Amino acid sequence: MNGRWKDMPCALAATRRTARLMTQFYDACMLEAGIEAAQFALLMALDAAQDTGQAALAQMLGMDKTTLSRNLKVLRDKGWVEAAVAKDARRRNVSLTAEGRARLREARPAWRKAGEELRKEMTEREWTAMWASLEAMNRAVAQAEERKGR
Repeated sequence: MNGRWKDMPCALAATRRTARLMTQFYDACMLEAGIEAAQFALLMALDAAQDTGQAALAQMLGMDKTTLSRNLKVLRDKGWVEAAVAKDARRRNVSLTAEGRARLREARPAWRKAGEELRKEMTEREWTAMWASLEAMNRAVAQAEERKGR
């Protein structure tokens, strides 16, 4: 990183840059598994959520509904997810297909390996601090949003 980056003390710019670098790293590590990091993360969220609505999924991921819909369409086109009308006909639940569960299972080793490679580049203290910082940032944003009435 060049010195000029440090002259821009902006939490948003720093986290967006880190997110892009992390995504590029995970994408490269998962290339052989035939899945992008963002697709894998969405499949993992769907696996954890177990047949949930798009609004709840968007909130869980901190993603706007339009972006989520666009990303889900790609996964639907690949046959990895399906949407079904919920009990409330105004809502659609999204879930993994058998093919989506298989893709998730096949890609997990590459995802784990990427995480392990990243972990090896950090000290225990840095790793722990990273998680604490991420939790603190999420909490701060949620509190600021709440204060603003959003």
